[in-house]
Amino acid sequence: MAKRYHNIHDTFVRESFSDAERVVAFLECFLPEKLVKHINFESLTVLKETYINETLKEHFSDLVFEVSLKSDNSVKTDVVLLFEHKSSPDRNVLFQVGYYMFAHWTKCLTEKKEPKPIIPIIYYQGKKNWKFGNLSDLFKNYPEEIRNYMPTLNPIFIDLKTISKDQLMEMRNNLMRAAILAQQWRINPTKLKEDFERIFRLLPIEDTKMNFLEMIVVYTLNVSGITEAQLGETIKSIPEPLKEKIMTTYTMLIEKGIQKGKLEEKNEVIVSLFDEGFETAKIAKIVKLSEEKVVAILKDKEKLK
Repeated sequence: MAKRYHNIHDTFVRESFSDAERVVAFLECFLPEKLVKHINFESLTVLKETYINETLKEHFSDLVFEVSLKSDNSVKTDVVLLFEHKSSPDRNVLFQVGYYMFAHWTKCLTEKKEPKPIIPIIYYQGKKNWKFGNLSDLFKNYPEEIRNYMPTLNPIFIDLKTISKDQLMEMRNNLMRAAILAQQWRINPTKLKEDFERIFRLLPIEDTKMNFLEMIVVYTLNVSGITEAQLGETIKSIPEPLKEKIMTTYTMLIEKGIQKGKLEEKNEVIVSLFDEGFETAKIAKIVKLSEEKVVAILKDKEKLK
């Protein structure tokens, strides 16, 4: 069940939804209209602090947003939007969502806080088709009279690959539009290359959120595997300041790959010398690393305990 963010796709999704303006632009387009009319999006807060306890943190991405509802009275009414990201179909996701919701409400009661409604959102960016069902579907071997007593969970299910170009064009945040487009085609590198210019043209030449702009460029270059010649052809009509940034980022990624290759090659030399009977101090002198580093590499390669 535990979810760790060790790959570039998960990291990019989290970063895409870490900014309130980008989140609002997305939710305005893809939440059901009946729900949108009740939400005061200007109040949306991305909860950076830990919203759940340490046990629950092992099971969830902890992308949680809080919004106020539109109301004629002076009482502030908040709801919580639980954003759970999936890159492949997961038949157990409703168990995870239900576990979060009821555990959090129990935590509120323990701390004598008023529980708030939680609206779960499943954001799916996988390649396979996912026919999203309900909790009772997980108990198909039981009679309907039994299954009818299962709790009802009704998450909002957003399938990334079904988002149309028209829907994307309605989004009022270009950075988020570019991010969603890049995520949408990460499962199809050929299509991603075709859409490169479109993605990069959405990027502002100057922006205060420069770190995220650079992350979009890095993500897009990484998942596409585009060559330098293809990239040069793709971006030739893009404004110069942005073109320079894209090419600089591409060069940085290539150099990082070369350095990684050199490090792996050095590790192979260390293992080979060790297998030939060289002592770690002698190996360290040959490869110009500290003996502690050589020992650590050999332990990592399971040559030393």
